[in-house]
Amino acid sequence: MNLKINPTSSLCGEITAPGSKSYSHRAFIAASLADGVSIIKNPLTSGDVGITIEILKELKVNILKESKNTYIVERSDVSFKPVHKTLDCKNSGTSLRIFSALSLLIEGGLTLTGEFLKRNRPIMPLLDALKSLGGEYKTLKNKIHVKRKQKFCNHVEIRGDISSQFISALLIVCPLLSCSNTNFIVITITSPIVSYPYIKITMDVLNRFGINVQEKINAQKVGKYYLSCGQKFRPQRYEIPGDFSSAAFMMAAAVLSPETSKIIINNLNVNSPQGDKKLIEILQKMGANIKINQKKNQIIVNGNINEFPLKGIRVDCHEIPDLFPILSVIGAFVEGKTTLFNASNLRLKESDRIAIMARELSKMGVEVHEERDTLTIYKCASLKGSNINHENDHRIAMACSIAALYANSSSLIKNIDVTKDSYPFFVMDLIELGANVQKIQ
Repeated sequence: MNLKINPTSSLCGEITAPGSKSYSHRAFIAASLADGVSIIKNPLTSGDVGITIEILKELKVNILKESKNTYIVERSDVSFKPVHKTLDCKNSGTSLRIFSALSLLIEGGLTLTGEFLKRNRPIMPLLDALKSLGGEYKTLKNKIHVKRKQKFCNHVEIRGDISSQFISALLIVCPLLSCSNTNFIVITITSPIVSYPYIKITMDVLNRFGINVQEKINAQKVGKYYLSCGQKFRPQRYEIPGDFSSAAFMMAAAVLSPETSKIIINNLNVNSPQGDKKLIEILQKMGANIKINQKKNQIIVNGNINEFPLKGIRVDCHEIPDLFPILSVIGAFVEGKTTLFNASNLRLKESDRIAIMARELSKMGVEVHEERDTLTIYKCASLKGSNINHENDHRIAMACSIAALYANSSSLIKNIDVTKDSYPFFVMDLIELGANVQKIQ
């Protein structure tokens, strides 16, 4: 489906944030590793999480939809037994990296493929780290095969500055390993961790499912993790928190509106370790009118950029890479310039998000300055409508949709369904809030 986006003046209404993509991946995997039945409530099940679910089913994990927002997950006697087919992780970095590590649990290992590998997204540091746990790997054309050859566990070293998912994958698999030479594993992080809040999410889920991880990380996000071997995941009744990463687009849509807007977003717990809740603080620092109702888990956003003008600031994106696309859009509407830095990791995501956001904003008439790890955006008096090319990146598609709402002419986005990867009801929520958009088959 394509989406025509026409100039919109204001947005009003109440919506509910979808379940967190990051939590959903980890909860389904943790539940599948537990002996017994787990209940997962309010998960995201589309896009990359859907890929994780399908791979778990291929591994003979029982996953059943009990009701609209509730899933039953049960590991059976045949789960995680030898698999004689190639499993397609498509472009899901979380799926491919975590299942690469989980290959050590399966006799004969796993063969994995996907768009992820075709695009040469980073995986080698994790595969090399698995060798310290007795693993070995072979790289074929757009495929990898990973298995555990020996049951020893040596000290593991892994870089933190490429992807936090390397560390999450190790934290998930290490407690389950049996080792002939030790009863605990030490993981040393050799460079500062990028996207550190996602490690906190992993540890939060592991803790709820009964896994103990000791963390000794310094202020520079370098240090060690200590894990006892032979731990067991416990089945849980687990509710996925609302996703700040998805809600960020609607918060931005409200504060950038040229006329009075008010959006209430439910299902957002500010005590969650999600890093992208930082958008609230960033917008408030810029001058936005945002209120938090902790009792009701609500964020109330009052918008009118003429009444509440925003000013440009510098934003360190090292721990909040998923906010980069929408922060780029915000920069086009605020006074002065907005500088997004420590963002080089964005070039290794589903797309090169720095280059694509620079290109798409330029098409709309926005002045930008792109460097290797920085994007500077200058206020644009009037954005032009555009044919937007998101290159199948869901966050680029949503960010550019918000920019298009306040352009001076219509814009067209093809394949808007890509947004379902993390926000299944993105278009529906825009319509619910009063956005002037039209679905085009």
